[in-house]
Amino acid sequence: MANVTIEGFSTLDAMFKKLGDVPFDVTAEALDAMAEVGEEAVRRTGRAMGVRDPESSVHILDKVTHTKPKKSEDGGYSYVTFSGSRRRGNTTTRNSEIAFINEYGKRGQAARPFIRQAGEQFGDEIAKPGEKIVGDWMEKTFNNG
Repeated sequence: MANVTIEGFSTLDAMFKKLGDVPFDVTAEALDAMAEVGEEAVRRTGRAMGVRDPESSVHILDKVTHTKPKKSEDGGYSYVTFSGSRRRGNTTTRNSEIAFINEYGKRGQAARPFIRQAGEQFGDEIAKPGEKIVGDWMEKTFNNG
């Protein structure tokens, strides 16, 4: 009968258990840092795709922002979104609606999926600051405990 031995498994198991104990302030810091990089990724892909609101002097990509991190059942979340609205005559339109039309298109206007492409193209770059923050916490916690 063969025996399989995994060196360091107890260390890996302990690390995974500690990962489940990441305090929300560390998670929130990681989410906030990742959302900031996500904002810039959306701006970059939007500029590359020519996303704009031709009826306004305020560029839609200047209104990319993110929400404050919120706690959830599986850790937490933060949304990258578009703030504010535009007034056109008697009509007010939210910047998120303008971004939606740019993302998905409409009759006479082709879709420019700049938000989806930002996530796909820059996903690793977006995750990097979160990985560093949680990794630093893990290293400090694991080495001290």
